[in-house]
Amino acid sequence: MEEAIQGFPPSKQIRLQYYLAASIAFICLANLILLGFAREKFPLETSLLAAFLCLDSYLALFILLGHGSVQLFLQQHARRHNRFVLLFLLALFIPYLVYAFGTRSFSSLSTLKLLLYIALPTFVCSTTRTPSGYSKWQDAAAVLLLWLPIDFRLLRDVWPWPHGLMAYSLNSLAATSLGVFLFVGVRNLDQVGYQFHFSLEDWGVALRNFLLFAPLAIIIGFVTGFISIAERFATPWELAVSAIGIFVLIAIPEELLFRGIIQNLMSRVIPSSFWSLLLSSLLFGASHLNNGPGLDWRYFLLATIAGLFYGDAYRMTRKLISPAILHALVDVTWRGFFR
Repeated sequence: MEEAIQGFPPSKQIRLQYYLAASIAFICLANLILLGFAREKFPLETSLLAAFLCLDSYLALFILLGHGSVQLFLQQHARRHNRFVLLFLLALFIPYLVYAFGTRSFSSLSTLKLLLYIALPTFVCSTTRTPSGYSKWQDAAAVLLLWLPIDFRLLRDVWPWPHGLMAYSLNSLAATSLGVFLFVGVRNLDQVGYQFHFSLEDWGVALRNFLLFAPLAIIIGFVTGFISIAERFATPWELAVSAIGIFVLIAIPEELLFRGIIQNLMSRVIPSSFWSLLLSSLLFGASHLNNGPGLDWRYFLLATIAGLFYGDAYRMTRKLISPAILHALVDVTWRGFFR
């Protein structure tokens, strides 16, 4: 059972204690980088401390859920004990209270919105008892409840300090943690592939698909006028920091939703792997329609094509690491050298 959950033999799994040590080191590094950006704009006071505590709590949960032993523990307890589910939901909600009261931005409406965002998909997932190999309407409902509030930016005002700058990061981390808990722990869906275990195969598949996709995307981007050469290229330091942020806050959350959950579920009800890949890619493209100032068919087209390559990387490895690496490479290249 453990091998099926993790997608690779237990012998290749990083021991939990080493994983925790690496996670703490990563969080400390992330804090140092963020403090470097924040120290000139924001004084070291209660608001900043509360915001960092909230961010670190969500980041720790985000990383911890990426270990197979933790996922196995969730699967053994989430279905049997309602109190365990409640404890996890509190782990998502309490950091918000620290943030809200620490930054003096508590709002009854924001609190209600976050509570509903956490509770509704949890209730829906808890109502289905089908084996992990089958899909039901509850799966689609839970996906929409997780996806649409974030995509339509309905939770941005939950995190107003400072000037909404942390809203995207906090929403991404919270939504990803909730999604993993519900579909891996409560729903017991296999082959989600949410494991932070980097292998040579992951890198090889990602690099191969990047080399196939990048020339095609650049040609389409130039022909349609969607991209142009940037006036200034990003520095190596800017590329490195951008790569970390994109991988954690954009690539992993989006690959979890569109590949680990949506494409995974579609492949169980659609006999053809091509059609499940195409439909999930079209949904991925549609999710980018509102990313600009207006609806842009060029963004939809390029995101859909990108989704085909991301989905192919997931299909080959049954893990999210490879498509997330590919996703980060694409976004970093775009932001670093084009506009």
